[in-house]
Amino acid sequence: MQQVNCSISSQLTDAFPVCIASSAVMGLSFVLGVPGNLSVLRTLVQRLKENNFTIRLMLSLAISDLLNLLPLPMWIWALLHDWIFGSVSCKIISYIEYWCVYCSALCVTLMSVQRYMQVLHPQKWAKLGTRGENGLLCGIWILSGVLASYAPVQRDVGCDQYGFQYCYQHFKNKTEQVATLAFEVLLFVATFFLLVLFYFSLYKGVNESPFFSSNRTTKLVTRIVVAFLTFFILIPIANVLFIIAVLLNNQHMSKTADLSGVMARALAFLNSCVNPFLYTFSLRGQQRSNPVMESS
Repeated sequence: MQQVNCSISSQLTDAFPVCIASSAVMGLSFVLGVPGNLSVLRTLVQRLKENNFTIRLMLSLAISDLLNLLPLPMWIWALLHDWIFGSVSCKIISYIEYWCVYCSALCVTLMSVQRYMQVLHPQKWAKLGTRGENGLLCGIWILSGVLASYAPVQRDVGCDQYGFQYCYQHFKNKTEQVATLAFEVLLFVATFFLLVLFYFSLYKGVNESPFFSSNRTTKLVTRIVVAFLTFFILIPIANVLFIIAVLLNNQHMSKTADLSGVMARALAFLNSCVNPFLYTFSLRGQQRSNPVMESS
């Protein structure tokens, strides 16, 4: 196990409250999210025999959220003490975390595309068939793994600016740091744009059709957009602050962005708690209300 000698900085006073708050949020996410996702997983597995793509998509989402939550006790310990689990564990857990976050985001995005196509263009979607749908699910996991491939390369154990031994991103230079942060911001913007675009198009198409009721669709769109924006918006904001701080070589702004990033990542774990319930119960209620909108 890698040993790193770190000395606690006098700046710890500013960081400790953020570490405490982030640990509390992570603890809540773990306590509520793990059993919640396991319960949803059991329900979804029992419904796999329905050969319903929405069920398989939500199952994939629940698995990625569960895998994202399981290492939380290690992150909590590291925030309050030191990272004592070694460099290899740091790289593996970081890769799984990034992989699951990207997979979750792509699952949510594909769900918006799927609902749009099945409701407004059902014949085109039907041409995919079960094999095509399974190909999309596999493609999500593969693409997420590729997008997350930079995580184990950059993540390693070292001394952060507060003197803690921690598992964090190490950059060779400012160019690499700016490029990585900009990449993550662009991914968020693209995901959120597609999410809003397809659900807005769905709502507009349903609202203009005499065969559909838009009430539940409106609620579903609102919940999805608000939840995604609420839990993830701080991450790109912190990244943008980091980029500006790096370009301006502003240490104070860099410190602010760093603490914001810690809290933002903690809040993002809450999304893994609400995701399965949000989509499962919203779509279940939508199906009961509008049988014609059921997934094939």
